[in-house]
Amino acid sequence: MIKRYQLIPAILFILVAPLVFADSIRISQVDSGDLLLNQQVKLYLSVTDDRGNPITGLRQENFEILESSDGASFKPVEEITRFNAGINDTGGVNFLLLIDNSESMYWTLEGKKTNSEAGRRMTIAKKAVTTFINSIKNPNDTVGIAVYNSYYKLLAAPSNQIGMVEQQLESIERPKDDAIYTEIYASLSLAIEELGITKGRKAVIILSDGINNPAYPHTKKINEQFGAKFVSHTAPLEKLQLEGISLYVINFGKKSDKKDRHLKTIAKQSGGVTFDAHGAEQLGQVYSKIMNQVQREYIASYRATMDPADRKFVQVKYKQGSASDTVSRTYFSSGVFGQPSESFSLFFLVAVVIAGTLLWWISRLKFEKQHRSPSIEVLNAGAGKLSTQVVTLGGEETIIGSSPNADMTIAGLPTVEENHATIVFDPSSKKYALEGKGKMLVNNRLVTTKVLEPGDLINIDGTTMVFDEGAEEDDE
Repeated sequence: MIKRYQLIPAILFILVAPLVFADSIRISQVDSGDLLLNQQVKLYLSVTDDRGNPITGLRQENFEILESSDGASFKPVEEITRFNAGINDTGGVNFLLLIDNSESMYWTLEGKKTNSEAGRRMTIAKKAVTTFINSIKNPNDTVGIAVYNSYYKLLAAPSNQIGMVEQQLESIERPKDDAIYTEIYASLSLAIEELGITKGRKAVIILSDGINNPAYPHTKKINEQFGAKFVSHTAPLEKLQLEGISLYVINFGKKSDKKDRHLKTIAKQSGGVTFDAHGAEQLGQVYSKIMNQVQREYIASYRATMDPADRKFVQVKYKQGSASDTVSRTYFSSGVFGQPSESFSLFFLVAVVIAGTLLWWISRLKFEKQHRSPSIEVLNAGAGKLSTQVVTLGGEETIIGSSPNADMTIAGLPTVEENHATIVFDPSSKKYALEGKGKMLVNNRLVTTKVLEPGDLINIDGTTMVFDEGAEEDDE
């Protein structure tokens, strides 16, 4: 005879087994960049087993995509125009690694203060991140590093120059004085902006050993970077959803450490995942698992519905044998399609003609006002104070820096050196090249030297300028 207590484990196994071994699907990123031009939306889909390992070998038939303008009434999309498996392995991924650099990261895993560098959480984190960086073999992948405590600091913008990124990782130093606290949400918001204009797959990986703990309540001093206001967790979440970027969270430290309760929510709603790591080996495995998941995603592009809405809801149904799952996310369509018209009207035709004429006139006006000589023109001053908005590149060298003697002076930013960058003219090729020892971005790429092309965007600590090669002189 089977006794009652002997049945309990069997019953529990039957109830729990389908949940333990279930596949799950996430929409890890929604890319609506081509929505305006060709009505296309691109989805990055991650399908994993109960251990978080990617499920490979799936086909388009395993997925059904639906859309809704109200989040309630979904209807299938007309056409999936493209489907690829594991495309991130060849197409490239843009990673930004955001690392906790608060005081507690210099304690042991057990949360005790120590003078031994080898036993510190930061030392363990640096080793794991170094392994992650060196595991990147795809030349199309980029990786950047930023740290946060009471302040946010970008150490290396996303780049495929792995050696430079690794070098910046080693430059991380222990915080002092008022910098020992933890501004998670404010720092995360700035980190998202680093990837905002980047195209393709984008992911932020944040390592945290605690909770959001701003400096102001402790010091009563205005934060030079964030001010006195409290930044809510909804701020980075809204930015992630707007940009379509996914967040991966790594809670690092001992099991009993208090973890930030909002980070898990932000990760889930952005299409990312939250992991716990309680030791060096676990931390390395988590970084490796994130890389594996992202590289083995599926891409499905489809033609969006024409229903008018500022925010659309997309739903994906996954089925493979007896396994199935459904996931939904939102994306911003920004009223691209406008309100549907019941019938074609003469007024609409006239409006199109007028709009086309204005567009032609504006384009002609812009051409006529193009600078005759090569120049750089400031588009956004950022936090700096500029001596001029336009500099004509007349001589062999044009200096940009904080010095009052520079051709373009950027004042008020301590990170801008006296001779931060130099634009040099090569008479043989008749080309201009940007050179410098300070940090410079050209078209969102970290560079030390770059031959400039018309329209190149140069960014020096938030000051954005564009290179204009000038207009050719009219023939006499």
